[in-house]
Amino acid sequence: MLMVSLCARAWTSAVTPPNSTLAEFEQWMARHGRIYKDNLEKEKRYGIFLETLRFIEDFDNKAANQSYKVGLNQFSDLTTEEFVPRYTGFRATSRSSNSSASTTFKYSTTQVPDSLNWVEKGVVGSIKNQGGCGSCWAFAATATVESILAMKTGKLVDLSEQQLIDCSKLNYGCKWGWMYLAYEYIAQNHGMTYESNYPYSGVEGTCGERAASIAVARLKGYEKIPMSEDLLLQAVARQPVSSPGFKQYSGGVFNGPCGETTNHAVAIVGYGKTPDGVDYWLLKNSWSDTWGEKGYMRARKDT
Repeated sequence: MLMVSLCARAWTSAVTPPNSTLAEFEQWMARHGRIYKDNLEKEKRYGIFLETLRFIEDFDNKAANQSYKVGLNQFSDLTTEEFVPRYTGFRATSRSSNSSASTTFKYSTTQVPDSLNWVEKGVVGSIKNQGGCGSCWAFAATATVESILAMKTGKLVDLSEQQLIDCSKLNYGCKWGWMYLAYEYIAQNHGMTYESNYPYSGVEGTCGERAASIAVARLKGYEKIPMSEDLLLQAVARQPVSSPGFKQYSGGVFNGPCGETTNHAVAIVGYGKTPDGVDYWLLKNSWSDTWGEKGYMRARKDT
């Protein structure tokens, strides 16, 4: 699976920047609806924003050697220490022995096309926004189930991430969680209900058993893909899969460094090759359609 950890760095600044940069910051604030509690908080966020601008400028100076772009987005006034717990929420772990996962990988002989985009095939749901809740695990799991349901029924519907946050009790709500435990909940308990029946609040609450019992999607089990890029490719050719990984990404084929800590989960919804021959995975994120390529990312396959 693709794993991209976010590098930690604390930002402080007592810089008084040029008026043009202040104007850019205030335009950014208006665009993203930022209102700070006082001038001290605004000054702090301004300093972080300046560091983000410096990072983007440094990156652009080396852009000839990069296959992707970075830019300002809704996260540009956050430090990495603030960003990671609020907007990620995945932790790698071993699967329990009483799981509903298949013990064999049934797609190991699948013939796959050279490229595939499940979005274009109309079986990938809309880009959503997890907000300041560490619920990426719920969004990645839900995205996969939505697509499987669309493939089975021909109907694409929005399912409830909030149900998983509130009711998948072996996970930790807005703190962190694991897709396989979300799949366990779906397979062994109630299935999943519509988003409209159990809407997203972005905070962990008491399980709404009555709403959760109105199931429109059920799982018999799930597949855990072996640690092989070829087998991952074969699984994606059959259906979207969840993958654990990026803050200022704005486009192109991401080939940033991987760390040892996995803290974010997305759904792989396709793969392809650029005109200059770079193979990539197509990833669906849960940070709204203002991030990346309208909510998606292309990540180099060997990243």
